[in-house]
Amino acid sequence: MANPKQRDSAAQRREQARRQRDQRLNTNQNGRYRGRGSGKKLSEAWLLVGGIVLMVAIVVGIFVWAANQQTGSATKGNVDIQKALTTISPQTFKTVGAGSAKTLFKPLPSNADIPKGPNGRPQVLYIGADWCPYCAAQRWAIIASLSRFGTFSKLDTIASAEQNIVTFSFHGAKYTSPYIDFVPVETEDNAGKALDTPTTEQRKLVDTYDAPPYVGANEKGSIPFLLIDKVAISSGSFYPPQQLLNLSYQDVANGLKDPNSDVSKGIIGAANYLTTAICRATNNQPADVCTQEPIPTLDKSLFTKASNGSGPALAFNDVQLALPERRRYA
Repeated sequence: MANPKQRDSAAQRREQARRQRDQRLNTNQNGRYRGRGSGKKLSEAWLLVGGIVLMVAIVVGIFVWAANQQTGSATKGNVDIQKALTTISPQTFKTVGAGSAKTLFKPLPSNADIPKGPNGRPQVLYIGADWCPYCAAQRWAIIASLSRFGTFSKLDTIASAEQNIVTFSFHGAKYTSPYIDFVPVETEDNAGKALDTPTTEQRKLVDTYDAPPYVGANEKGSIPFLLIDKVAISSGSFYPPQQLLNLSYQDVANGLKDPNSDVSKGIIGAANYLTTAICRATNNQPADVCTQEPIPTLDKSLFTKASNGSGPALAFNDVQLALPERRRYA
């Protein structure tokens, strides 16, 4: 039989073992609690990161959506403006007649050595630059006129660096026609950097026909320059670009709907003169354009006398600005 000391020792050992067991349990429990605490903090961190990523994605998505909306609106606006310019009714052309435009066409001699266009059709050569306000004004008329003979595509809207005249650029533009070959050359962009490089043949045509006796001595080399097959050349805009000053594209489109507006009198009047010259080059084809008024009437007064350096022809030319800029590529 165990004595009291042995029983006390056994009891002490059991109590010590119990305490050690409880201590281990507490340690494990505390460890688990700490582990759970670390997991909770880690989860919160991941939730925070995920939230930030989600917010960034939402913001980026909004910007992409807005950009697409703006692009879509700009594209639609461009199409709407082109439609207003390229679908002018025959009655509107007739009503406007010459409008406020002044012909700058000079006749070419019958033996003029003018090559056909790239497709063997009568060539309509245009030389200009994006920054030029007179080119900006004349392009509206060119597009309106040439749309009666064919179809434009890939026309980009721009505003001239000088005077900020809204217009289109012919750089990269496409044009198809069964009657004529349109050959546009935009020599410089709005910053004066080179765009289209004229060929040797084109330089020769400019040096020959954008000079006396076809234009005044102080108009030599000015732009916009137009050559209509073996029919005529012109240097300058047929109406002042100031008629489009401070106007938006929509303002111009709206003006084209009213034959009595200054916009119509300038753009459509100039377009009628251009159409008259082109009809001479195509032998009055298509007939539904060339035999309808005001073309037969304007044909009687298509050409202007050679400029002596003063008067309306010079007034519509950006002589001082265009001459040194244009001659840069020569």
